[in-house]
Amino acid sequence: MTDSPTDYRPGVCNIGSRERRRRYRYAGVCAAAAVAYAAGVLVTTLPAALLLGLFVPLSLGTEFLLQARRSFCARLGFRGRFDFGGEDDGPVATDGGGSRVTDPAARAADRRYAFRLTVLGVLGGAAGAVLVYGAAVVLG
Repeated sequence: MTDSPTDYRPGVCNIGSRERRRRYRYAGVCAAAAVAYAAGVLVTTLPAALLLGLFVPLSLGTEFLLQARRSFCARLGFRGRFDFGGEDDGPVATDGGGSRVTDPAARAADRRYAFRLTVLGVLGGAAGAVLVYGAAVVLG
């Protein structure tokens, strides 16, 4: 497997390098939002319980990071599509959402993997929020 796959593989890879870079950027924005939110809560007199709100940006950021690293977009996987369009991945998709996955077994594999990435993102966000909240309470 190359560092940046360039072809669709059911339940394994459904985006190319352009989409991977995009997801890395989204993950970075989510991380920055989480840091800013945590700093805002910690430097004010707001209750530490608000740190549990980190769940949202941390979950999104974790899922975007996983999607980028694993070359798989959960949204496209749930929709039965793949996208390798872009300047260095081949032809640009013409229907605005990539190409359709026509094989039912491939669509099922994509949905299972998309669900797995989403669950991992939610678990990562929950773990991060609980850890930051716990540390804030302990260090108080």
